[in-house]
Amino acid sequence: MGPLLFTLYSAPIYDIIKAHGLCSMIYADDIQVYLTFSANEREMAISRINSCIKDITCWSIKNKLLINSSKTEVIHFTSKFAPSPPLPLVVTVDGVSIPAVSKARNLGVIMDKHLSMTDHITKTCQSAIVAIRKIGQIRQYLNRKCIEILVNSLIISHVDNCNVLLYGLPKKDLNRVQKIQNTAARLIEGARSRDSISPILSKLHWLPVEKRVIFKILIMCFKAQNNLSPSYIADLIHQHTPARTLRSSSQNLLSVYSVNTHTYGNRSFIASAPTLWNSLPITIRKISSLDTF
Repeated sequence: MGPLLFTLYSAPIYDIIKAHGLCSMIYADDIQVYLTFSANEREMAISRINSCIKDITCWSIKNKLLINSSKTEVIHFTSKFAPSPPLPLVVTVDGVSIPAVSKARNLGVIMDKHLSMTDHITKTCQSAIVAIRKIGQIRQYLNRKCIEILVNSLIISHVDNCNVLLYGLPKKDLNRVQKIQNTAARLIEGARSRDSISPILSKLHWLPVEKRVIFKILIMCFKAQNNLSPSYIADLIHQHTPARTLRSSSQNLLSVYSVNTHTYGNRSFIASAPTLWNSLPITIRKISSLDTF
């Protein structure tokens, strides 16, 4: 059918989800249904999800589409500081009971139930190490330009993929990814492991991992303010409007979202983007060109 016709054909699924008061994210044939609930609303939440999935299944049967229970996953995101919920989270898809898992793949990102991103970092490092070894085996037959292309496509692509999710993580987790970047940089330059990495990263014009994450968040923030991003991102940030006329009125500041939790809340885009943006010099905040920014 092609992507456009398939999207039009399956569009009513969104209306079904909305009718049950649930939220959704739909990417081609990948459909995610979600909602937030407190501990005392757990049974009600499971009932609403099951009812929604039942209606989606009925619609799919009528429209000659298959809901594959073997490819359906359920995950319950909770704080690691909260006590374990008393009841198991189970949903039913086409008569098959599916219990909640501790981690799930989401468009290439492994998300665990506490959003620690430890499993994702482990998988990223494993994939990068395999690529590093393979490139190292043929390095002597390649010129610098070819090595740089291979490193960027097979290693740095893994390091940069959805790296904004790494914002606010402990140093020990970021250091694991930083070691991969350092090894990749030394591979390009033919440097030894004991050589200082800072000059090598500077020569390659590579920011360290932590700074790369901040850089990408700020790029997304800039695009959101200049109609260069999807509306679901732009809607997360708002210009700061003081109650009365102050000097800050013309400084292009963003309203900082108040969060209740330091470990999770401060890592979200809605909280991190305004904080990082307001920390920039005013000359940078007032730039209107993406290339200049």
